Amino acid sequence: MLKSIQRLITLLLVFLVVVSPLLAQQRRNTAPKKPAPAEVPEPSPTFETLLSADSYKVYCEIRGVGGLIRSSAVNDLLDPVMKLGGPPKEFKILVKWLNAHADVLASSRMLVAGWPSRPNLPTVLVAIEFSSPEEAKKFYPELRGFLPTLLPAPAPAPTASPIPVVAPSPATVASSGPTGGQGRINDPPSVSRTATRSVRTVPEKENAPALSPYQMKQAGALILISDTAFTFRSLRPPASRLLEEDQNFTLARNRFASESLFLYVDLKSIEKEEKERQKKWEEEEQKQIEIQTANPKAEQAPVNLAPEMTEPTVAEQQQPEPSSTSQPTLVVTSSDPQPSGNATLSSEPQPATEAVGPMMFSLYGALFGGVSKWPEAVSAAVVFEGDAYVLRTLIVNGAENKSNAIPFVPQFVSGPAFVPESPNIFPADTDLFVSVSLDYPQVYDGMVKAIANADEQSRKYRNQPVKESSPPESPFAIYEKKLGLKIKDDLLPLLGNEFALALAKKVPSPTPSPLNAGAEEPTPEDGEKRNARTADPSPVIAISVKDREAVARLIPKIIESLGFKGANLFAQTEKRDGAEITSYGNVLAYAFLGDFLVVSADAAATRHVVDAYVNHQTLSSDSHFRNFIRWQPRQVLGQVYVAPGLVRQYISPAGSGAPVNDNMSDFLSRVNPVIDPLTYALTNEGQGPLHELHVPKNLLQMIIAQASSEATQVPLQTNEAVAKSSLRTIAVAEATYQATKGDGRFGSLDDLIAENLVNREMLQKYGYRIEVTISGKGFEAIAVPVTYGESGRLSYFIDETSVLRGGDHGGGAATIADQPAQ
Repeated sequence: MLKSIQRLITLLLVFLVVVSPLLAQQRRNTAPKKPAPAEVPEPSPTFETLLSADSYKVYCEIRGVGGLIRSSAVNDLLDPVMKLGGPPKEFKILVKWLNAHADVLASSRMLVAGWPSRPNLPTVLVAIEFSSPEEAKKFYPELRGFLPTLLPAPAPAPTASPIPVVAPSPATVASSGPTGGQGRINDPPSVSRTATRSVRTVPEKENAPALSPYQMKQAGALILISDTAFTFRSLRPPASRLLEEDQNFTLARNRFASESLFLYVDLKSIEKEEKERQKKWEEEEQKQIEIQTANPKAEQAPVNLAPEMTEPTVAEQQQPEPSSTSQPTLVVTSSDPQPSGNATLSSEPQPATEAVGPMMFSLYGALFGGVSKWPEAVSAAVVFEGDAYVLRTLIVNGAENKSNAIPFVPQFVSGPAFVPESPNIFPADTDLFVSVSLDYPQVYDGMVKAIANADEQSRKYRNQPVKESSPPESPFAIYEKKLGLKIKDDLLPLLGNEFALALAKKVPSPTPSPLNAGAEEPTPEDGEKRNARTADPSPVIAISVKDREAVARLIPKIIESLGFKGANLFAQTEKRDGAEITSYGNVLAYAFLGDFLVVSADAAATRHVVDAYVNHQTLSSDSHFRNFIRWQPRQVLGQVYVAPGLVRQYISPAGSGAPVNDNMSDFLSRVNPVIDPLTYALTNEGQGPLHELHVPKNLLQMIIAQASSEATQVPLQTNEAVAKSSLRTIAVAEATYQATKGDGRFGSLDDLIAENLVNREMLQKYGYRIEVTISGKGFEAIAVPVTYGESGRLSYFIDETSVLRGGDHGGGAATIADQPAQ
């Protein structure tokens, strides 16, 4: 044993002797290592590198924030809101703070992103870009100090009361078993659970500060604000495609590079997300069906509490279905003997309406129905040019719907760009003018498919067999048989691409003549007033044609096929300086002017168009019209012109019926009363359909002022209604008090409240001061606004007669001399 220990010690010493030089040599040869190269910090994010293409579906950019805040274009719109709308206190604080910091934000840009496409992203992200990191660092504390006043943290929730914690006493520990039991088995419950334990209290923690409703950080020249915490990797994951690299986004942003406000909506991602949600829902529904199929016994038949459906009665079964082949006839009426050439169409509803109605309903559903082919993206921009606000919208379509300019009207297929010629036809006093280029063959095919799809879906819904796949039948098949032609092959090639509509000013409606026979009978007024009578304006349609003679030959056949049997026997014609007007009573009137077919349901409107054309008083000759469409390119796909007269009818405070207070009157006195026309153009520059709308500044000011004034009037009207109701309640309470507690006398307001006949809170809550005065055998109650013009405008009065009276006394009390209130 001793020898073995000696040998072990000897080996250990030998090992140490051998290893020591090696360790010393290694220690001497260990030179200081060079520090590892520091990792290159990632560059600070910018607008262009902040987001990936699949981060958010909505992107908004505001350029030149400070300059925009100080611009007259923004302040002219804020003026009616601040003075007439009574905006919230936070809004006023924000506007004031932004104006104070407009110089710092002069060249900055603001980004707002919303609708996240991936989880773990803030719902809303706001980024402000400065000219340098130093500017951002300097502005950061100011913004951080201001945001709590605008977005205060919610009040902390009250903490719970101190929680008693039961600690075992030494006796309990000693008596516990090896498993830590509460006490001996023979101990009574009161001893083992209560007497053997002591109670201590955990000290109450201080209220933790409430979480802020926003997160804020600075990165380089950016200051970012969000509703939840985030990392830059979550906004732009590694190897992800930048938003700037998305083709649709780049196309839209480059097109609107100079506009003040830019908005981009990724509809392709929205549609993809919706399809995934629909697919997931269908899969879950299929699973439920499989589970129910696998366990049929587990499913109990529901109890039918409703009465069973009964078979239709014999009378219901024998009711004849409406016939689709019945031919309505044209009714001719005449109160006085007239020559056969002056026969007129009856002004009574014609049976032909029953034939035309279903067809028009079907055409309407086909035009606006069908599956909407939504674009891949939509972008919009707002810019301020002179005295107009310009809104531009770019539709970024996919390859399959390049020509679709209006997403929610799938059958609206634009034709080639054109120079509108219909202004040479319509009168100069036209209030509304619309002209578009249409590809009729594609529109026709789309309508036919929409009707076929609707029929197929209807059959599936009613569990009827679906027809075998075959070319869908034309919705005009019945009328094509009567005409003896095909609309697509024989009629549409005769039409040009321009389709226009006009709404002219009201024109005098003279005494019925052969041309407008069937119109309203003259009233027993003198001739001067009868000739001055005006009628509501009727729309007039103008369709460009390629072959006037061929279209003229088809029109009588078309009218006959629509169900107006024998109508061509009663057609009336009138020539005016080479133009010929053909009318069918109060049903239809048309004329050929230049290369256009002009059609209207009102003969007077058609005559007005013809007279303006003959006298060269057309829209194209009006300088007002030419000046305000000058901004439009020469060739367009669509054009709209709304004259000032029509706009004024809808934005005039007097016409809207809204009360005009002093503030509103003062504002209107400072606004230019001359309203410019509202104009619109549809073009395609190769990037997609571009919609451009020019809205006059004073028009938008009046619209905002009217909306703000009406918003302010809502609480005023509510307060006034409550004040009237309160006075009526007081009158009833006085009668009750007089018959009971008062013993023949009326009570004061305190008496009524003490008897629970009147609610004090209701009397004091709605901005009115209510007083009750007792005088002899009567009483008088008044309601006066606490702050005239803000809490109320009218004052009210009521007495023992229970007649409520009121009037505007500028904040004074109403009296018995006032008129009864409405």
